[in-house]
Amino acid sequence: MSPKKKGIFRRKSKGLRPLLFSFLIFGGVVGFFVFLFFIHDMPDLEHLETKGRRASIVFESYDGKNIATYGDLFKNVVTVDTLPKHVPNAVIAIEDHRFYHHSGVDFWGIIRAMGINLINRRIVQGGSTLTQQLAKNLFLSQSKSIKRKIQEFILALWLEKKFTKKQILSIYLNRVYFGSGAYGIDAAAYKFFGKRANKLTVYEAAKLAGILKSPTAYSPFYNPVKSDERTKLVLSKMLEEKFISKAEMNDAMLEKEKLKLAPPIDENRYFTDWVLEQMQNLIVIDTDDLVVRTTLDSRLQTNATYVIRDSLKDFGFKNGVGQMALVALDKTGAVRVMVGGHTYSSSQYNRALALRSFGSSFKFFVYIAALEHGMDIYDQISDMPLTIGNWSPRNFHYESVGSISLMDAFIKSVNTCAVRLTQKVGIDAVIDKAQQMGISSELNRNYASALGASGVNLLEMTACYGAVMKDGEKMVPFGIISIKNQRGKELYRAYQHKHETVVAPEICEKMKTMMRELLIRGTGKRARLPIDAYGKTGTSNDSRDANFIGFAYPLVVGVWAGNDDNTPMKQNLTGGTLPAMAWKDFMSIALGYSAPKDKIEISSKKLRKHRRLRSLLDEM
Repeated sequence: MSPKKKGIFRRKSKGLRPLLFSFLIFGGVVGFFVFLFFIHDMPDLEHLETKGRRASIVFESYDGKNIATYGDLFKNVVTVDTLPKHVPNAVIAIEDHRFYHHSGVDFWGIIRAMGINLINRRIVQGGSTLTQQLAKNLFLSQSKSIKRKIQEFILALWLEKKFTKKQILSIYLNRVYFGSGAYGIDAAAYKFFGKRANKLTVYEAAKLAGILKSPTAYSPFYNPVKSDERTKLVLSKMLEEKFISKAEMNDAMLEKEKLKLAPPIDENRYFTDWVLEQMQNLIVIDTDDLVVRTTLDSRLQTNATYVIRDSLKDFGFKNGVGQMALVALDKTGAVRVMVGGHTYSSSQYNRALALRSFGSSFKFFVYIAALEHGMDIYDQISDMPLTIGNWSPRNFHYESVGSISLMDAFIKSVNTCAVRLTQKVGIDAVIDKAQQMGISSELNRNYASALGASGVNLLEMTACYGAVMKDGEKMVPFGIISIKNQRGKELYRAYQHKHETVVAPEICEKMKTMMRELLIRGTGKRARLPIDAYGKTGTSNDSRDANFIGFAYPLVVGVWAGNDDNTPMKQNLTGGTLPAMAWKDFMSIALGYSAPKDKIEISSKKLRKHRRLRSLLDEM
């Protein structure tokens, strides 16, 4: 380079230095204020290690009665050093196996998760560390904004600087939610197994660790099958991380058969357990004691429980029915009743939220879709047998006559007609309508789904029927009216959902005509009331599930009957028998046409008799 060019280069470099220096100062100032923006509303972290206590929560019915209380009945604040090694190791193995090797944020884990998610074209793996989960748990808001995520990253890094790994893990174990009102590992140990956390076995520790991904989906109370599968996965991860040996894993698996859960009590808890899950998305439950005003009608809840028990004792058990569920919603979507089974103390599995086959009740969406595509309830459709590929839908106790009206096909629940209607409008139209009206579970896009083969839950199905009661306005189920802290400060109040029309009013009128006729001269005769009532029966293949869903203003009610192990009931058990009769009994009480039920209990003797009967039925 020539001396002249060198001189020019030096002069330009000298001119750039002040500019670069100014840019760095400006960038530093801007960065400082951006940092202040993200940390100005960070949570108070003083005395974090001692914050093991969580809120006690009093649940009230809509009229102010105490219906359930949750809280830190077991207030022991544990540390990693006071627990058997397999307890924290189970959590680390399944939630964050690189816990001792990252600085709060596992960047390699995030990259790996992104790669796996891209390959699968959906979210199958997350990259959050235990420290990030703890950071998220500390916020007063559960919003999913970019700001919150950045704050979570900052707080996770700060926690790693402030505390040791053992301290972070101890704080996490004392605060994390295990479902069913249990906050912290000690509360969870007592809630599920009736013991302290320092007494947990390897299998019990793995079962609790398995719950953390989803307290409802993997709870041994709500879903014992998925809980067992998840527990096995946790144990395999512990083996993979060399936390246990193969022999220890085998010994742990032997505990499965003799494991005894500590049963809670109180029939309202099917409802309050569900409400507690909803609260996780509304506020952070911290050390403040809370009062939650709910939508539950305690009088109707009690009567619904007794109707279910009475129905099982008089008709259900002898016909191979092991369980029933009932939900009732008012015109606003407020859940007034939720009975998830006959006795909460014997089984906390909430059948009102369980995915089951609803059979012909799902045809409700088929007929709405058909009417929306220009058909009328008096139009004719063939009821003759048909075959699609290797599948031939059959009709239950029905002889083909050639063609019948849509109304007759609906009230007689003719399967071949429903499938032909689905062929006309397309299965996508039926599935899309179901999802638009409020079905959130994944539905198979095949013709069998038109007959209710896909799994849906009773609460969502009942809310969808409620949309027709509301002349087409979508019904969104909710259970919380307000949440207040011990000082009376309102932390949350239910807001009015936007009025979203999902079915045209004129279509609703046609549906009501068919649903009313179904109770007068169709499969729902046993559900008739002294006033106009509307509904649909449903029975799945081999009578494994039976249900009746319907409404009489201002309540929409769904009733389900079946067995937890999916075994068939007697073939005479359909949605038009036991569920329809229970629906009528409950509605008659709710609307004042019948006296309330007296107290009814399900004795262990009755349950043993039912189990013997089930064994006989299985052998037939």
